[in-house]
Amino acid sequence: MIIKNENKGQGSIEFLFLISFSIVTVLLMANFLGNIYDFNLAILAAKNGINPGLNAGIISVLEESAYDKYKINNTVLIHPNSIKIVKIETINRGFDDRYNKTSIQIRVYASSTSLISREDMVSIGEKINFSLRKSITLAFNTNNLSNGLYNPCFSKKHLYTTANVQWV
Repeated sequence: MIIKNENKGQGSIEFLFLISFSIVTVLLMANFLGNIYDFNLAILAAKNGINPGLNAGIISVLEESAYDKYKINNTVLIHPNSIKIVKIETINRGFDDRYNKTSIQIRVYASSTSLISREDMVSIGEKINFSLRKSITLAFNTNNLSNGLYNPCFSKKHLYTTANVQWV
């Protein structure tokens, strides 16, 4: 009885299928992980950007006349405040056709025992959001793609906007 070797090349074909499947899997995972990395880097940049916004009233450089007006109307803002960031929330607003990116809204929740006036809360909230957006653009080197207020701000794959700071 003669046994023929009928599976010549079978190992090579199986190896090529395995390699091609692995390459396709790696490419799909790289795209998925790239989106996650982009989002996580933006959130970390936003968290780092909040601190300069909290201290913006303390370390601002103003002309003397502007400072005098600021000092009279916003005395609580030129002294250190006890502001606590409660949480940062992100809302996926879907794909934005204007920019061809996924739109993400960032909402900051904060509390303070020293800020009583609604005007002061809005002022600090605007500074927090400005610093947050600026930090995102600097992290991705996209500060030239936005206006002076960095609104909206961009990463490689997302578009970020901010909602008014919610005081709780």
